[in-house]
Amino acid sequence: MAPTRYSLGAIVLHWLIAAALAFQIIFAESLEGPRGPDLFARFQLHKSVGITILLLSVLRVGWRLIVPRPAAVPGPKWAMTLSSLVHLGFYIVMIGAPLTGWILVSTSDIKVDTLLFGSIPWPNLPVPQWMGEPSEEIHEILPNVGIALLVLHVAGALRHQYLLGTPILARMLPGGRGKAIGAVALAAAIMLGGIVLGKIVDPKGASAAPAAKVQAEAEPVAAPAAAPEPVAAAEPLAAEEAQAKPSDEEAKAPRTWAQAPGGRLGFTAQWNGEPVTGSFGKWSSTILFAPDALEASKVDVSIDLASVDTGDSQRDGTLTDTDFFDTSRFARASYRATRFTALGGDRYRADGTLTLRGVSKPVPLAFTLTIAGDKARARGTARIDRTSFGVGQGEYASTTEIAGPVAISFDFAATAKD
Repeated sequence: MAPTRYSLGAIVLHWLIAAALAFQIIFAESLEGPRGPDLFARFQLHKSVGITILLLSVLRVGWRLIVPRPAAVPGPKWAMTLSSLVHLGFYIVMIGAPLTGWILVSTSDIKVDTLLFGSIPWPNLPVPQWMGEPSEEIHEILPNVGIALLVLHVAGALRHQYLLGTPILARMLPGGRGKAIGAVALAAAIMLGGIVLGKIVDPKGASAAPAAKVQAEAEPVAAPAAAPEPVAAAEPLAAEEAQAKPSDEEAKAPRTWAQAPGGRLGFTAQWNGEPVTGSFGKWSSTILFAPDALEASKVDVSIDLASVDTGDSQRDGTLTDTDFFDTSRFARASYRATRFTALGGDRYRADGTLTLRGVSKPVPLAFTLTIAGDKARARGTARIDRTSFGVGQGEYASTTEIAGPVAISFDFAATAKD
């Protein structure tokens, strides 16, 4: 005999999917508008919830095929046909909406790695590019279809429960006896919870904490940019290079310095007026410098671009991709300075060349240097235009959303080696 109620597994899956759909439809309203750090985080959450709905829906279909369910409620042929079509429509929406969204992401010209809820990598589908446009159209239509189906579904359930006296709500919710007021209230609370969360949730808050931490750690640097702690040790100059310096008494020889662990190399860009702060976790330097031997001083810095960290793993994946740093072709950036000017006190200016994405441009930087015996500390800032180096291709080449100027800052200690 068919059971009179759905199984506990079916009930749990039913309401999890219902709440997630309510959240997703309401939350999608916040995806409209100009792109920025906030919108980036919202799209990542939207994708995560969508894939979750897809997985739960596939599990629900499997559960429906394996576990016995109550028999259909008898009634006029038109009513039973409409009920079957509504249920079929729900499965199309539950599976079709996230599936078309997945195809849309997989065929997008802008490749953004998907991490479900910021931690589980999710692959793109191996589908042809032409599927992107029709998938986008279907993806925009299905939520409206889902809302219409929900209205019909609720109307049908209330018709059976209160007009025909069929206790249909008791099949899918506990406490649905008699007039099923408790069941109706619980169903409404579940759906309302999904709607409220869709209105108030702010995924940017999850990534704001790391960014704030970055800024707090970089507070000693007198610059708008900041960065956490790279740990790479400096590479000392080759012995023959140091020995090649003049040795007569009138000439002053610069000293060789080894960069200490714990320095910071950071940047700040503006995305729709909001600062995006990042850093490089792996960078090294060779330093030959002395205040009284500026003409013979020089500094070389090598930066591992794949070590970029903005506090958001999906955004970091975008930065290392072909539109930005393209680390598969240009793994490192470098800065070389051989001309220094004393500005008075402990202030200096370095005139050097930055090489990024295979493009070399002159970049001056201002810094302060305090030396106490064999210990030194350098802090400085610079400013570059990302578009001059081709950082930001395709849709990102425009400075309408992501500004061209990028602020650079550094703060590190060093120890003299000679």
